[in-house]
Amino acid sequence: MTRRHAVLLGILTSTMALAGGLAPASGLSVGYKAIASSAASGVQAGHTGYGPGWIALTFDTAGAPHGPITGYLFHSGVAGAAGNDHFDVSSYRTQPAASVNTPFAAGYAYGNFGGCTWSYLDSNGAELYGEGPLHTGGCTPPNHTTKIFCYDQAADPLCNAGNTSTEFEAGVWKSAHSHPARINPGGCDVIANVGAGAIYNGAAAVPANLIAHVNSGTVYVRYVTKRREYVMALEAGDLSPQLPSGIHWGFFPRGCLTPA
Repeated sequence: MTRRHAVLLGILTSTMALAGGLAPASGLSVGYKAIASSAASGVQAGHTGYGPGWIALTFDTAGAPHGPITGYLFHSGVAGAAGNDHFDVSSYRTQPAASVNTPFAAGYAYGNFGGCTWSYLDSNGAELYGEGPLHTGGCTPPNHTTKIFCYDQAADPLCNAGNTSTEFEAGVWKSAHSHPARINPGGCDVIANVGAGAIYNGAAAVPANLIAHVNSGTVYVRYVTKRREYVMALEAGDLSPQLPSGIHWGFFPRGCLTPA
């Protein structure tokens, strides 16, 4: 290849990347994947949906990742994981989605989620390392609206009825910082997973993966699970203590929160 051809190819590749929003990242392969340690992945804290030794999961709407965190996968030892969690990756999405510009993996999440879903990843998918071919034969995340969560606001003021022009997505609060709640006296255990059944089908929560015990402070509500057992919420700056491992979102027992 001449130097001129190489330059033209580089320009064409850059143009295609801009047109598609995000160039397909290298190393994104299908198969049975384990969650890498922080040292192995090189991923540090401070990112949306992934961090040192973990990745966050989200659900599908109309064929694309929707955004709210529905669970986590962990490397051994993080959030009490007894061994490496696994993700059976069937495909990837490299276009922006869920208000972030990162790849997403689609497939079956093991660990304490146990269902077909999407996950956030860094640009190279460094949080995942291959351990063999697909175990499940592949799966496509089921298409859901946000009504899989609680939208009965008469029963619970933390649920979103979706009846206003700014908060029209029943089940999920779109504004991540506008719906605060306070930690009740005595504090609460914050967990990472309630299980796919509680997310998709309104089944009873199966709490797992203790992130931390918090004593006081504020959280911002994203959604309430269908049975109103748990609240997925974002820590505020006054939450004490702050959540570890670069995690900012977790499931808080509904009984430990009071609307602010």
